[in-house]
Amino acid sequence: MKKALIFAPFWRQAGHVGNNRVDRFVRWLAADGYHVVMIRAGSADEIREESWGTEITVRDPMGLYRDASPTGVQPPARKPNKLRRALSYWLFNPDPGVVWARAAARHPSVLEAASGAAFILSSNPPESAHVGAWRLSRRLGLPHIVDMRDGWLDEPLKPLLRTSAFRRRREGRLEARILREASAILVTSDVWQELLCKRLPELANKVTVLTNGYPPSMTELVRTEKNQQDAGLVLVHAGRFLGSRLTQSPDLLLQPLLDGVKHKASQGTIKLIGPLSAEELEIIERFVVPFANQDWLIECPGSLPRHELLKLLPQADGLLLLSASYAAIPSKLFEYIPTGRPILVVTERNSATWRICERLPQATLVETRVQPNNLTVQMYLNAVSNTGLMTACPDEFAEEHLSGIMRCVINEISDSQVVPDFLV
Repeated sequence: MKKALIFAPFWRQAGHVGNNRVDRFVRWLAADGYHVVMIRAGSADEIREESWGTEITVRDPMGLYRDASPTGVQPPARKPNKLRRALSYWLFNPDPGVVWARAAARHPSVLEAASGAAFILSSNPPESAHVGAWRLSRRLGLPHIVDMRDGWLDEPLKPLLRTSAFRRRREGRLEARILREASAILVTSDVWQELLCKRLPELANKVTVLTNGYPPSMTELVRTEKNQQDAGLVLVHAGRFLGSRLTQSPDLLLQPLLDGVKHKASQGTIKLIGPLSAEELEIIERFVVPFANQDWLIECPGSLPRHELLKLLPQADGLLLLSASYAAIPSKLFEYIPTGRPILVVTERNSATWRICERLPQATLVETRVQPNNLTVQMYLNAVSNTGLMTACPDEFAEEHLSGIMRCVINEISDSQVVPDFLV
């Protein structure tokens, strides 16, 4: 049987919601007849057999990745310490997880399981996952597929890469070496591809765009008849606003929406669903009274389990999306599209999100930090009220199409018998 390795430290790690992208890789590879060997981090060494292959847990010596107890109790989170975090990122290249990654790459159970594998795949963040997979690929002569869910030096998530030229040079050398020796590189948007190939043009022939996609089961994303007793429209935003990209503030979405409802006779509720921080709630609070003056309520009900959220989205009259990133595409967009509901999208012009949404009949685009014509939001509110809205669900984000792209990448590696650069 064919064998494939996946280097994913966060797989099923306590306190982590999961990685839908890695889930897809496992599902696709198993369907194509591969025995998948998942190399993950955890509290103790362990080997488990699964229907799709073998899961190998390598103990994390630094305790960054911790499993729940056998009773299902989550381990207590370490108290945040900004000084400790800053120091650890200065000391370790590219991040503290590299200690685990190096240990996993030489672990006896991993080396034994890796024997005869067709390739090894790693996915970031953290970037240290690529370091571990790269070292293992060099040791065993395996083709290495680098999956970049986010950029590394392009639109970096880590503050140090945005503020320190020394750090960019240091990690830049590591990134370039790993990517040059990789057999294939996957990125999640055409903008990531453009940015990466502009910096490292020699990579152009091995970079492939593989976006995220619709949920595997889209049956949950079906709209049912709305209760006629419900008063007003319901608009929903799923997830947090602030995060690693601190410029993504709730007011970038709420202000143009407020300006629009002032010129449109309507009433309704805006539901901001997710684990909002105190900072986010403080910003949102400034909009509560202005919206109330226009007969609109703002509700922040907190988080919902994923399966409940997927059922809620198509029941909304309209959906709200904010993407302050130029290259990244929010994964929630791929959950929004199949609902068929109108989407108000606030993003940078010509960003990866903009390029997709300008082709969607259900999307209304507002450029970030540019005062929109009030008619734009009014058009969106009209679409929200129009039950006969024409929508589209492009096949390019469906499982069948995306798995086909992945299959082509793997076949190309196999057919050409790609030899890693360091072995040439």
